[in-house]
Amino acid sequence: MLRSEDKQRQHLFRSRIAASPAGPGVYRWLDASGSVLYVGKAKNVRNRLRNYLQKNDKGPWKEALMKQAHDFDVTLTHTELEALVLETNLIKELRPKYNVLMKDGKNYVYVRISGDPYPTVDVVRKMDPSPPERSRVGEGGRAGGNKAKYFGPYLSAWETRRMLDLLHEFFPFRACRESLERLNKEENREKKANRAKGALLVSRALRPCLGHHIGQCIGLCVAAVSGEEYRSRIAQIARFFKGEYGPVKERIKILMREAAEERKFERAAHLRDDLKIVEGLEEEQWVSDPSMGDADFIGVALLSCRAHVCIFIQRGGKVIGEHCSALAGSAATTSDVLEQFLPQFYESVSDIPDTLLVPEEFSERGLFAEYLSLQKGRKVTIAIPERGKKSHLRELAEKNALAKAKQGEAKWEADARNTQEAMQQLQSLLKLPAAPERIECYDISHLGGTETVGSMVVFRNAKPARDHYRSFAIRTMKDGEVDDYKALREVLKRRMRYLKYDLKKEEQAWKKKGVTFARAKKSEQAIIEAVHAAHPSEMSAHMIDYRQYTVARVDGEIVGFGRLFRHPKNILELKSVWIADARRGNRLGQFIARKILHGVKKGKVYVIITPALEEYYAEIGFRSIREAPPALIQEMKEEKEKFPEISDGIAMAYEISRNKIDPSFTMEPSLIVVDGGKGQLSAALEVLRESGASIPVIGLAKREEDVFLSGKPDPVPFPRDAPAKFLLMRLRDEAHRFANSLRETRGAKRSVRSALDGIPGIGPQTKKELLERFGAVSGVKEAGDRELRKILSEEQIRELRARL
Repeated sequence: MLRSEDKQRQHLFRSRIAASPAGPGVYRWLDASGSVLYVGKAKNVRNRLRNYLQKNDKGPWKEALMKQAHDFDVTLTHTELEALVLETNLIKELRPKYNVLMKDGKNYVYVRISGDPYPTVDVVRKMDPSPPERSRVGEGGRAGGNKAKYFGPYLSAWETRRMLDLLHEFFPFRACRESLERLNKEENREKKANRAKGALLVSRALRPCLGHHIGQCIGLCVAAVSGEEYRSRIAQIARFFKGEYGPVKERIKILMREAAEERKFERAAHLRDDLKIVEGLEEEQWVSDPSMGDADFIGVALLSCRAHVCIFIQRGGKVIGEHCSALAGSAATTSDVLEQFLPQFYESVSDIPDTLLVPEEFSERGLFAEYLSLQKGRKVTIAIPERGKKSHLRELAEKNALAKAKQGEAKWEADARNTQEAMQQLQSLLKLPAAPERIECYDISHLGGTETVGSMVVFRNAKPARDHYRSFAIRTMKDGEVDDYKALREVLKRRMRYLKYDLKKEEQAWKKKGVTFARAKKSEQAIIEAVHAAHPSEMSAHMIDYRQYTVARVDGEIVGFGRLFRHPKNILELKSVWIADARRGNRLGQFIARKILHGVKKGKVYVIITPALEEYYAEIGFRSIREAPPALIQEMKEEKEKFPEISDGIAMAYEISRNKIDPSFTMEPSLIVVDGGKGQLSAALEVLRESGASIPVIGLAKREEDVFLSGKPDPVPFPRDAPAKFLLMRLRDEAHRFANSLRETRGAKRSVRSALDGIPGIGPQTKKELLERFGAVSGVKEAGDRELRKILSEEQIRELRARL
């Protein structure tokens, strides 16, 4: 049985692991003092950490580890290979108690090409130590007394050897060991003799080897290949491992097609596997590279106005550790963090590297470099990498800083004392009737007035309730229109209408006001016709039948009505919504429309309106459409011919599936937070007054993190580092992230749609095939006709060329 302390710790682990990254990386289990117990790698860090908490998957070793584990830490990498290399480096450096494998670095391999006159090619586990000679591992790094070149590391020794077998087919390079040894000895003995002569001397001294007889030796032993030709082939092998994969990949593809055409499917399958191995070799890693020497890579993340710094420590070309910390106080920019943090950190560091790689310029950068140089006793450089491996590794440090910041927030949220204190503090400072159990935060995002979206983020008991997050595509604003207040009002109106969406309760509220609803009677046909006749330009008199109408009555008198009209092909239209003049302005028409829509179980319902009513119907759930069904287009044309003085009608559609009752929307929030200052707060209060809701609302301004309340000109004073303030900033940042993510997704879809959808003859399936094959619209545009013919006809290619 687990003790209560162990149960509490496991609950904390589960909460934090749920917020951990799902990509490749290295994880470390820590004991109560913060010492590393175990270092591991994973393709999916979150899933691997979850495995440690499985009840049925604990052997004695894992059980002993988890009894001592009080915390964990994660370092993200870009690839699984990077994770493996970093894991090995850390195990060698830290030698954790529970690690029993990989302390000799035998889990990955290198390809070694010796520096002899007649080089040998081998797969090895280690590089010969020779630091002064080393250069770029993975791109032909030199090491060892004979200046051998090493390429790698690679994950699989078997795949690497198989790749060498394949290369031997294309560039035959394998020679028997005896001939290579004799040739190299001869070359060293007669340095002034040319290599061809050396080969002839050896060939006269040797007999054909067995390997040459069975085709495994190229025949250096019998002078079948000259020394120059042999070195040329080895150079081709080196170029391949330096990254020139294109010629080999093309050759494999040609052989695959030939094998398939000849129905040699087993051969084709082997070649397909070889192609995958080549593509796997293209996966680079940056956490081990002797060419970069000693350097610190500094990443900064700003989250909820708090700064988090992560420093990757690289010594001898290997990342051997990291230093990550959350800084006290607040900072506005990354340069502010660098300016204040770096002098404090390096003042107490004895091991100062030759180079500091920082994300951006900061004041006094040159002066600080001089200060570090004095401390170290030789020149220290502070650089801002823009491309290449150094930039990549610095970006990885920044990615980890952000991940650590999010983990810190998850850890804070998992601690019930923090969340409880934050909620109680909010209740006290904002004078709320109770601790806010459900807080909703709203943000608006757009790109120069396009792709305007709104986000609703929900925290329950001070923790994110991601299944209750909702997004809003703004319907009442045209492209290019920038009005955050208008967008916020639309979002909140659409949100608030769901609080009173219970049709029965709303109808009861109308009954209390003396308004009843029912189907129209036969005796009311004449009244309905008379209303239509009195408003010919507002309501179509097309096929009036009392049985279609839902009417609102006060003391038996009709004060409003509407109907659902069925066109041919089962096209439904909401028509003839009318409210008596004395009853207008109280949204009675919207309720009649909702009551009619409530009876439709599936599909779409259309409405034709004047532009002035677009927002009115958008609040119900209708959205503008680009093209209406032909029956409605014809109706709009006829109405315009009858009444040319009225504005052009526009069509909107109500999708039943999109407007089902949403459990998140039916819950009333305890507190609403809007991202912005007094202007946004006023817009939100206006919507709440109109809807009749009495929900506390605050505005959180970005610049100074000020909190504004209704009717108070000055912001609410919060204690320094108050948990309540941190909770609000966390909520606001999450709403901002969610809104931006939605906008970027919509923008990406729109760019693809606008580029390919307008091309005649290219439908959704063909577009999908093009994007799957070429990756993006730019790839389709740059593809040759020969490649396009595999998917498109000549006519489709002509149309595509004309429009892209």
